[in-house]
Amino acid sequence: MGFTKFVDKISIYTGAFSAWLVIPLMLVVVHEVFKRYVLNAPTVWGYDVCWMLFAAQFMIGGAFTLLRKGHIRIDIIYETLSERTKLIYDIFIYVIVILPPMVLFTWAGLVFAADAWMHAEKLSTTNWFFPAGPSKSLIPIGFFLLALQCLAEILRNINTLRKGNA
Repeated sequence: MGFTKFVDKISIYTGAFSAWLVIPLMLVVVHEVFKRYVLNAPTVWGYDVCWMLFAAQFMIGGAFTLLRKGHIRIDIIYETLSERTKLIYDIFIYVIVILPPMVLFTWAGLVFAADAWMHAEKLSTTNWFFPAGPSKSLIPIGFFLLALQCLAEILRNINTLRKGNA
């Protein structure tokens, strides 16, 4: 199995995991709404769990979205380009615009998450004071997966250009 196919499989699996996170997210929202508006007894943890699950879904699903070409682009310009020019344009965007920030965000996220784990940081968005380490660990994981998929897209586009399939 080649590098790009291996990375694609990782993105497919993490994308599926990300999609399945919608179920516990929905259950927590329904539970919180029921407790808050029917029983007039909101939970201490509902809000925090909701944003942690959504953050996980958002961060982990980014690489799958790139694989499926689901990220925003200016289609009105892009669609006027030839297939070969699209490949060159995509390589340029991936190499200059996307990959460097993803590498930097991965590194900064590692430092950010490690600091949270080392100091047993707690987040205080509510009175629950849950550990910050798990949530902050999603940052380098998500950006690393996106950088990996970006690298796979660069290699795939270069390979397509070399073969003359465009």
